[in-house]
Amino acid sequence: MKILCSECFKNLGVASRAEIYNFIKSSLKASVSEVTRYVKLRQPTVSYHLKEMTESGLLCRQKNGRQVVYSINTICPHSKTKCIVA
Repeated sequence: MKILCSECFKNLGVASRAEIYNFIKSSLKASVSEVTRYVKLRQPTVSYHLKEMTESGLLCRQKNGRQVVYSINTICPHSKTKCIVA
C-alpha cells in the first residue's frame, strides 16, 4: 500500500503553511482575508498556499458568495478514514 499522507506532511513542512494550518485549526474556519491578516503575507501568497493545501487534502474550501472560507479536512482524501494530521 502506498502512503499518500506524505503530500500533507510535505505541505506542512513550509513554515507559512504550518502557521496557516494552525490558525485555521484554532479558528475552526477562516476566510482568505482573515488568514492574510493573521500571517501578514500578501493575499496572492496566502491564496497560493491555501490552494496547495486544499489540493493535497489538508483543507476544505467552501464558497459563500464572493467570500471563500477554509476549514480543516478531518477525513483523509486518500483512505477516507480519519486524517492523522487533523
